[in-house]
Amino acid sequence: MNGIFPIPAEFDASGVFETCRVRAGRVLRVEEHLRRLRASLKTAGISFWEEPAARREMARAAKELKEGYIRVAVRRQGLPRILIHRSPASPYSKKRAFGIAIRTVPSRWPAGETGWAQVKSSERLSGVLARMEAPEAMEALRLGPHGYLTEGTVSNLFFVRDGELVTAPCWAGVLEGVTRSRVIRAARKLRLPVRKTPFTRHDLFNAEEAFLTNVLMGILPVRQVDGRRIGKKTPGPVTRKLMKELK
Repeated sequence: MNGIFPIPAEFDASGVFETCRVRAGRVLRVEEHLRRLRASLKTAGISFWEEPAARREMARAAKELKEGYIRVAVRRQGLPRILIHRSPASPYSKKRAFGIAIRTVPSRWPAGETGWAQVKSSERLSGVLARMEAPEAMEALRLGPHGYLTEGTVSNLFFVRDGELVTAPCWAGVLEGVTRSRVIRAARKLRLPVRKTPFTRHDLFNAEEAFLTNVLMGILPVRQVDGRRIGKKTPGPVTRKLMKELK
């Protein structure tokens, strides 16, 4: 969140956004990002959306940046505006080799049936409050209404146990992340069983491997959760295979 990927003040206005990877002057997986952006706009009730103009601006920004990340936001305040923020590199790059320590926090995330978890919104109060409860951690994991783990404040969560790749289902209050979807497709390509099911901290503590995903992180290994070591080696063998597949 703040300090990890600084956001200009104008991005704090009510609205929705997408963060996209730029490589060789092109926005990667642009159709996936725009499809999710359209869905977020509809749920957020923002009807004014000039997609052709946004596509042109995204392409122009990517061409100028060449390598890095852009964030496109459509805000509600006044006449909806398309805003582009550029970042030349991921702040997580140096963490991939050794993994990170993360914490779960007591703040509860709304249930998936509300629908709001599927909106990638710039109104980040719940995430900011969650991060305040774990200021020393690079990411905070949130619990759903029934005590099941859902996701991080800016990431999706996966773990490996008994040869299966496990992640929470979207109906539990999890954003359908673009990188999350890529990981699931890559796992199936590698013939790795994927299970979308609610799980507890006990399940995660006893995992053989764990990692977080988003566009900025890619796949980011987790070595420790709430002081418990995850697995024997970070990144683990399954995580390494998936990281290689997503390059």
